[in-house]
Parts: sequence; structure tokens; C-alpha cells
Amino acid sequence: MTSRKFKGDRTMESFKENVFSRNITKFILILLVAILSMCSLSFVAKADDNSISGTWQTLIDGKESSDGGLFFRFEFNENGTVDLTEESGDLNLTETKKFERNGDEIQIISAGDDKITSFDNAVLTVKSDSQIDFVTDEYTGVINLHKGGLAFFYWLLIPIVLIGINELCRKYKWATIIIYFIIPFAFIPIFAKQGVSHWFKWVKLYSVVFAVFWFFLVRYTKFGKKNSAKFIAATILGLNILEAVSQDFSMGKLPNILNGLAGIFSIITLYYGWKGLKKDDSKEGDMVWPLMTTLWIIAYDVWNWVFVYLNFPGSASGQFMVIVSCTIPALFIKKGTWLQARGFTLAAWFIYYFTFPRFTESMQLMVFRNDLTMNLVAFISIILNVICLVVFLKSLSKDKKMKLATK
Repeated sequence: MTSRKFKGDRTMESFKENVFSRNITKFILILLVAILSMCSLSFVAKADDNSISGTWQTLIDGKESSDGGLFFRFEFNENGTVDLTEESGDLNLTETKKFERNGDEIQIISAGDDKITSFDNAVLTVKSDSQIDFVTDEYTGVINLHKGGLAFFYWLLIPIVLIGINELCRKYKWATIIIYFIIPFAFIPIFAKQGVSHWFKWVKLYSVVFAVFWFFLVRYTKFGKKNSAKFIAATILGLNILEAVSQDFSMGKLPNILNGLAGIFSIITLYYGWKGLKKDDSKEGDMVWPLMTTLWIIAYDVWNWVFVYLNFPGSASGQFMVIVSCTIPALFIKKGTWLQARGFTLAAWFIYYFTFPRFTESMQLMVFRNDLTMNLVAFISIILNVICLVVFLKSLSKDKKMKLATK
């Protein structure tokens, strides 16, 4: 019995090695080529005739970082009407309006009692079969053609690629250096030309790159053994949560307040066992956090997705896949590596987004959203994090009793 079990364990380890090590470079390259091929579709600039139809959408950043994001979807119909949806803050509206096209110019006409008025005086200019530029009283941007079937395939592909990049960087130091320390700076001229102008997104990009750099120090230098290095590694995540909490509270609505409280509980429970964070003895030399529980990871994931759902509704589908990309390897490939995987996958995602922002936004799926679902997901978030807090307090009490018993 013992020898058979040992043989099975070796077989499983051999399987993992084949999947995640030997062929990983080829696997990632093939998937990257597939994604880049899809991205190239967004650069086809072929003028259409005077007709326009199909599903189009745009994501707009709020004026302030605390404003969240606005999501607009346009369903142009052949009868000269457009079904316009707006999701922002606690607003979830869909209205049917008239539109007129004269050459490359489109004018959207609202009725007197319509509530969606953001595009009433806008200048919409058709640039290609897949792009419409717009200028309103408050915003300028791009409306992209949305291809639903391609989008579903795209979002299934993204987590596979991100998980592959995580595995690559776990195993090879050179991959981490190239992807996170060279590309984010060498690509600045490319990033600057893609129209991502909101300072908040730029801060997000390089703050998560810094997180990967810090995790790199923990893995590959003696400094990583110091408690100060471990504490800072945990605090980077804590500050990221706190930043989101402040935005939730600034929105002031019930679901935002509930999710903001859930975020505070997530910060409190985050630090359990932080001194145990270390580089392990495996050949990969992973940064592991042995006492980070599955419950905390799931509670965090739910809180994080709910935050995006409430504040940046247009990005909810994409962020779900990004969240999944670090949770799967942490639960099923190498336990204890969630924080490391979170850094690798989130930074890789931001680098990709800054390279192809318009294509990425055109692929976002519209997640159903109304007052009921917003309150429901917020309640789920706070319930999970309250449970996590209760378990955390019980664990602290148990640890304290064990210490007293050993004295």
C-alpha cells in the first residue's frame, strides 16, 4: 500500500512537471500569439458606408479617482434607433433613443424626459468599422465595436495565459526580470501612445510592478528573511485594499459601505501569520505564506470582485478572470503562493492592458447589474469577511492559549 501511494505521488508530480515546466514556454508563446492575433483585429481601419449597426461600448474613467468608472453600451438598430445603457455608481439605465448619421458624423437624440443625457450634445465620428471617436462636454474617448463570441473565447484564454506566466516566473528568474523589470519601462513610449491618460491607472501599473520587485527581493536576497521585509510585503496588499475601501466609502451607497466594511475586515485578517512568509526550500524558491487560509483568499476574491462590480462595472468580467488567475495556482498548483501569484498575474495584466487598452475594453462583457444584485453581492462580501474575522479571532485566542500552556 505504501509503495503504491508513493508511486502515485511521483506520477502526479511528474504530470505537473510536464504540464507546468517542460512545455510551458511553448504553451505561453502559442497563447500569446493567439491573443495578439485577436488584438490585430482592432487595428483594421476600413471605412463603412452610411449604415451602422451592432453592439458598441466604451469605458470612461471618472473625473476623480474616487468617482469610479462609467460604462456605456450602444445597440444600434437598422430602424434608426439606439438602445443606450449606462452603468455608473448606483446608476443602471437603458433607454431607446433616435440617432442620425450624416457621413462620418453621428448624432444621438434624446427625448425630453430621458435620464441618459451624456451624449446629447456629443460629436461622434466614425473612424473605422470598429471605432467611433467621441467628444462630449466632459469627456473624450473611443467607442469600440463589441464582438460577443470572440469576447467569450478571449476571456477564457486570458486566465490560461496569466497562469502560464505565473508558472514561468515561479521557475525562472530571467522571466521575472524581463517581464516585470524591463518591459514596463521599455514600453513607456508604447503605453503613452495608447490613450490611457488617467493618472490613477498609471499609479496602479507601477505600484504593482513595485510589489513584484519587493517579492523578488524576498525570494532572491537575504533581506527577505527580515521581518521588516515580510511585513512590507503584506502591507503592500493591505494598502491596496485600503485604497479601494476609501473609494467605496466615498461613493456613500449602502452596497459600497457594506463592501468597504468587508475590505476593512480583510485588512485585519490579512496579517495572520505574516511572520511565516518566506522563501521555501523548493527548487523554484517560491515566496510562500503557509498560514494564509483558503477562506481568506476566497473572502478577498469576493470582496475584490464586488468592489469592481460596484465601482467599475464595465471591467467586472475582465477582473473576474484576473482574480481567478491567481487563485487557481494558489489552491491547486502550489499552496501558500497566493500573494506571489497575485503580484505576477496582476502586473502582467496591467502591462497587457496598457499595450492594448482599446481592444481590451472592446472585449469586456456586460455583467447584469441592478439595485438588487448590487446589494446581494455586497451582503455576500461582508458575510464572508465577517466569517473570516471570527475565525481569525478564534485562531488568535487559540494561539495565545497554546503559548501560555508552553510557559
